[in-house]
Formats: sequence, C-alpha cells, structure tokens
Amino acid sequence: SLPPSVIAIVAASSSSFCTHPATMTTNARDDDGGSRRNGPDEGVDPYRKSSIFSAATVATPLTILFYGIVVLSVHRADAAAAAAVAANASSDDDSSGDFGDSFSWEHIVQLKDRIMEGPDGLEVMDLVLLGTISVLALELLNFLVKRSGYWFHAKFIPVRGKHLDELSSKDNLFIGLNKLATAPFVYFMVRYMFYEPNSSWAPRNITWMNTLLPLPIIFVAYDFFYTLLHWALHIKAIYGYIHKHHHHQKAPSRANVDAVNVHPIEYFLGEYNHIFACFLYCRVMGMELHIAAIVLFLVIGGTLAGLNHTRFDCVVKLWGATIYDSKHHDVHHRIPQSNYGQYIMLWDRIFGSFRDYDPNDRINPKAQLDQATGKSIEYMNRKKGATKVE
Repeated sequence: SLPPSVIAIVAASSSSFCTHPATMTTNARDDDGGSRRNGPDEGVDPYRKSSIFSAATVATPLTILFYGIVVLSVHRADAAAAAAVAANASSDDDSSGDFGDSFSWEHIVQLKDRIMEGPDGLEVMDLVLLGTISVLALELLNFLVKRSGYWFHAKFIPVRGKHLDELSSKDNLFIGLNKLATAPFVYFMVRYMFYEPNSSWAPRNITWMNTLLPLPIIFVAYDFFYTLLHWALHIKAIYGYIHKHHHHQKAPSRANVDAVNVHPIEYFLGEYNHIFACFLYCRVMGMELHIAAIVLFLVIGGTLAGLNHTRFDCVVKLWGATIYDSKHHDVHHRIPQSNYGQYIMLWDRIFGSFRDYDPNDRINPKAQLDQATGKSIEYMNRKKGATKVE
C-alpha cells in the first residue's frame, strides 16, 4: 500500500478541485474609475461584505494545511521510531522516558544537516516533506493573490469573453497533476542551484548585485523564450493538442487555479523554462546568482501569473513606462493571436504581436460575475430557471 504521506499529498491536491471562489463583484468599475452596473442586483445587499472569507474559500488552504500537518506527523513518528531503535541498540540500560521523549529536536537538526549536504543526501521522507511544503506554498500564494485585489481596492476588469463557470473532470485532472508537478520542479531548481558554480547560498553573501540586479535580466530572458514557446503552441498543427485546453476559459478569474489549468506538457515546458533562464544568467553570462534571487523570482513570477488570471486590474509602472499590466493577458484569452508574453510585453512589442487593452470593447452585463459564487450572472440565472422548472 502507499505510504500515508503520499496518500496525504494526493488527497490534499484533490481537495482543491471543488473550490470556486468569488473573484468579482457585480458592481465593476469602468476603466476611468466610474461605476457601471453589470447586472441585476436583486437579493444583493450592497453593504454586505464579500464572500471571500466564507467557509468555501478557506476550505482548500485549511485542508492542504491539515494534510501537511499529517505528513509532518508521519515524518516525526518515523524519526522517533528510528531514534528509539538507535537508542536501544546503543544502550540497553537506558529506559528513561517514553516513545515521545526519544524524538527530541536532534532529528530536526539532522534534517537540516542533510539539506545542507545537498539533494543527494535527502531521504525519501525528506523529499515527501519538502514536496508537501512546496505545494503548501503554492496554495498560500494562490490564497493571497485571490484576495490581494480586495485588500488593495483594485479596479476590476469587466468580463468580455465567456467565463468558464464549471470545471470539467479534465480541468480538475490537469490542475491536480500540475499542482503535484510543482514539487519536482522546485527540487530540480534547487538541485541545479546547489551544483551551479556561480550560485551562492550563504545569507551573509546576499548583495544587490547577486540578488536584485539579476531579477530584471532573468525575467526578460525567461519571457523571450516563453513568448516563442507560447507562439509555437498557437500554431494550428499543435494548438488543438496542447494549448487549446487553456483557452476554453475566455475570462480567467480563479487566479493560480486558472493559471495552472493547462496541459501538463505545457506546464512542464513553462516551469522548467525558469531553470533555463537561470542557467543562461549563471553559465552563459557568467554572473553570480544567490538563492534568495531564485525565491524572489519564483514568488514574483507566481504572483504575476496568478494576477493574470484574475479580474483585478493591476498595473506596474516604472518612470512612466508600463512594466506589467494584467489586462494584457486578459486580451490574450479573448484574442489568442496576441500578447504571448507571460510577465512582460517587451517581446510582443518587438515581434509585432502586442495588442493593447481597449476599454471601449463591448461589455455584456449578463457575462459579469456574481459576487457570491464567482460564476457568471447568466449562468446563475439559467440555474435558477432550471430549479424553478424542477
């Protein structure tokens, strides 16, 4: 049978399939800051707090956290048993303390030592534990991204394309597989950095030259190859087999859940492109890269990719120039032959595939999202009508 820790990870990933958090209120704001009524407001209290803190929206992170604790407990029990066996073998007359006392914090120190020795020194349960932490980190990031727009009072992007109201079994399968694939990706990223001659790990070695300076360079390098990859996935002979799945969502709203709802081959190519970008910076350019820069690279990248798949209107400008705009990816979901970049539109502007957001595009009020459910008003009206017929 499977180890309890493996069962815990699979169950944790599967539990996230049923969550459909609300991502947009029925009163979206125009691009000029004005208010537009996007749909009927019967039964909607305008002073009611958003349902983002409802039980349904916190179920997934709490479930993932629970299973993470289970894995930690299994790991601790294994460590305690091993320590007890070692203690009994070394000293027959040492009978003080019970099973729990035999654990101590020494094994935690040993885990730290194994991590410092490198990837090859990790045990199977170490990999399971660290993999679970990686999945937990992804869930936490998704939780924060989905709520960031409300916390910072962001404007909303009106829905213009067709919103994917219900996730199919195929959607759930791909989302689950890709979430699980995050763990080995993080492992191989860490493994590459551990053996990379131009990498640095010691906290005392953190400088702006090896931590902050590399970030814009790595993002530009990553997006160059991602733009080409994304364009290639839209080639007619390839599109139907891989990338078409991602585009049946015309108005993404679920943050990182919609972001990872791609074919596993596409997810693999996109994720490991991060390692390739770091390889180019370290090995080809011969520059030093601190592990802290990798953490920032992945966290910032995951945040921006998540925001690309919300209804939040997020813009980052530097000296008047737009560095990032979540509306550009929203345009891509409606008009696929444009805006192939993941984080920036630099290469789309150079290659001529950039298409700016047009606030004057037609808006269908019934296509807007219901505050309480995160589904389109049109879908909710159909559902109510079907219920009445029954």
